[in-house]
Amino acid sequence: MTRALRVVPNGARRGAALAVVLWLVVLLSTLGATVVVAARDATGSASNLRARAVARYAAESGVVAAVHDVETALAGVAADATARRALLNGLEAASARTTAQPLGEARYQAAVVDASARIDVNLADADVLDALLARVGPAADAREATEAIRRWTGAPGLESGDPSRSAMRARRALRTLDDLARIPGVSAALARAAAPYLTVDGDGQVNVAAAPEPVRAAARGALVQEPTRLVIVSRGWLDGHPLTHEIQAVYAVRGARLAFVRWRERDL
Repeated sequence: MTRALRVVPNGARRGAALAVVLWLVVLLSTLGATVVVAARDATGSASNLRARAVARYAAESGVVAAVHDVETALAGVAADATARRALLNGLEAASARTTAQPLGEARYQAAVVDASARIDVNLADADVLDALLARVGPAADAREATEAIRRWTGAPGLESGDPSRSAMRARRALRTLDDLARIPGVSAALARAAAPYLTVDGDGQVNVAAAPEPVRAAARGALVQEPTRLVIVSRGWLDGHPLTHEIQAVYAVRGARLAFVRWRERDL
């Protein structure tokens, strides 16, 4: 028996072909859009990586330039103690007036901060911390915060005791002032109010010649008349790109030289 062939009208065949073509167009359009988005993402990622590298290089250059400028200035007043003291105590104010410096297609701006004009939250005695915090917040909050900070970091002086306790205290030391508000018992409001008068980069000495009044009123012990620790805060960026890289480089002042202590960096 011969099976009859089914005849498909030309219009139906054309409709099916058109549907297939349209489906392919949609598929190719989707694939094309995906490729374009992926290409843009890759280009954007590459651009960000380049901007970050350039910004970091510029920030590092700012640190190097600032160290060179300070050491050159110190060498010029090495024989004059009064001029040296005036120079060191004027660094923070002078650097605040500087402008961004060009470096090829990048820019950097560096400032010098006198860490000695602040109280080191890791090294200060409880009485000193309590006195300072009480000047910027309620006395009850200050006492509670002082006790919380001392519990967190450990009492000063453990470095000369049991090595295991000294190592534990080093691990618990605050690395940045942002860590202060994360300590249970320290309110965010009190941490913000105290931040201009505190540091984590000091050496236990307080430069009363440049310290603000709340610091001078609370300071005890090793009081000096010029900075012993400086923090160079340098920011670098690629022209036209929003990313900024910041480096905070801590130096001890030793004669006419700056001795490296520590280094922090972050993207802004």
